[in-house]
Amino acid sequence: MLTITIFLFLLKEYSCYLVLPKPLDKKPLLRSPVNNGPIPEYFDWRDRDAVSPVVNQGVCAACWAFATTATIESHRKIYLEVKEKLSEQFLIDCDDAGMGCRDGSMLQAYANMIIKSGGILRNVDYYPYAEEQRECRWNAVLNHHATNYTTRWFENGPKPHPRPVPVVGFRRVIRDEDVMARYLYRHGPLSAAINSASMDNYTGGIDEPTEKSCSPSGLNHAVEIVGYNVYEDENGNRTPYWIIKNSWGAGWGENGYYYLVRGRNACGIASDVSFPIVG
Repeated sequence: MLTITIFLFLLKEYSCYLVLPKPLDKKPLLRSPVNNGPIPEYFDWRDRDAVSPVVNQGVCAACWAFATTATIESHRKIYLEVKEKLSEQFLIDCDDAGMGCRDGSMLQAYANMIIKSGGILRNVDYYPYAEEQRECRWNAVLNHHATNYTTRWFENGPKPHPRPVPVVGFRRVIRDEDVMARYLYRHGPLSAAINSASMDNYTGGIDEPTEKSCSPSGLNHAVEIVGYNVYEDENGNRTPYWIIKNSWGAGWGENGYYYLVRGRNACGIASDVSFPIVG
């Protein structure tokens, strides 16, 4: 709980998510859908064992790295049937599109992986998460798109290191929550920017913040959307909502998850949405 309190204080001091001034160019690349037909009323990728455990970013405001990594992990499980932990620390140190523990962009991180590093390192291939940005211990100069081996620098000198896990493309989703639900069902979990104002005191249930209390334009955090559902009360009133994986530890929210009303761009959840295409 102390770690969460410290992080919420830091989040109010500065944003951990960088809003890009304009959309990035992207290749029209897309894998075949894993689910077809009409989308169901309820869907949760946790039911398919495609969501990695909730982690805690601690005092490093690198939400963009955690959301990016979590979504890649999910898509690798869905498309490649590979379940392994990837390194947020690698992105924090080596993705020069971001600012480590200050801010960053998931879209820019995806693009940087494709253009510069060829992907992202596995957790076992980089040093453990340190809750701070350090010097990058990886050199991509000789390893464009991971076609050759390069050098990984550790305290005891250079060692040959494995190739990165490939990320070959990404897609940005338009600001339409019906379209978001369709992409989530057919292709996998989504990375999304969000205004975290309503998350600070969240303890559970479906959050229905007003635009005044949580402006859609105040994007300052990043999360992974893993599913959606509709809650119906005893009077028949229905409330659609998103199932969102956060990175503030399993002690926050509902076991690390956030349930946010769907269909009104609450807290800007539909404003900046994307997903990776894994190789």
